[in-house]
Amino acid sequence: MQEAGLSRRKFLQGTAGASLTLMLPGLARAANIHELSGTVYINKQPATPGSVVKAGDLVSTAHDGLITFSFNGDAFMLKAHTSVRVGDVANPVINSLRLLTGRMLSVFEKGRERSIITSNAVIATRGTACFLNAEPFKTYFCTCYGSTVLRTADMSKEFITTRHDAHELNYDETSRQFTGMRSMQVLDHDDDELRKLEGYVGRTPLFDQP
Repeated sequence: MQEAGLSRRKFLQGTAGASLTLMLPGLARAANIHELSGTVYINKQPATPGSVVKAGDLVSTAHDGLITFSFNGDAFMLKAHTSVRVGDVANPVINSLRLLTGRMLSVFEKGRERSIITSNAVIATRGTACFLNAEPFKTYFCTCYGSTVLRTADMSKEFITTRHDAHELNYDETSRQFTGMRSMQVLDHDDDELRKLEGYVGRTPLFDQP
């Protein structure tokens, strides 16, 4: 009994300093899949409407796949040809998502910072909606509303907007050196998709608020 109490205290001490509580397996619902179409895999196994996404899971979509899901106050849409690692299996608190390839639209609850990691950039978010398309030698990202901080080996820059501020990072395919960032138009996501995701978690987008 004493040993069990000590183990619980160690667990609480290990998680007390974490500012992000996106999901605690066993203590909160792991995930809620709202939409599932085409071919989608969780850890290389076909996903079903009854599937759940857990810390450390790899969620992937094929050429015809699409999945939307939420964790507490955050919601995500993965489009075709996308692969995302959701947190770390060794850490019960999810504070980051690793976008390995493809397109992900996300909305986040205010007050808690998360990171979206690609092969050449990290996007830090806090109460933000953002879209990313990660490719080997370029990353397209849009701060749909709120604020993000872009961090790369070459730069750190904050973006604040009320409605879509999109950029593309480019890298040389041979040297892999950063070749520049340029402003872009809104691609591959729209306001209705943001309304859908925010609706899953009981909110409305910033641009629809009075």
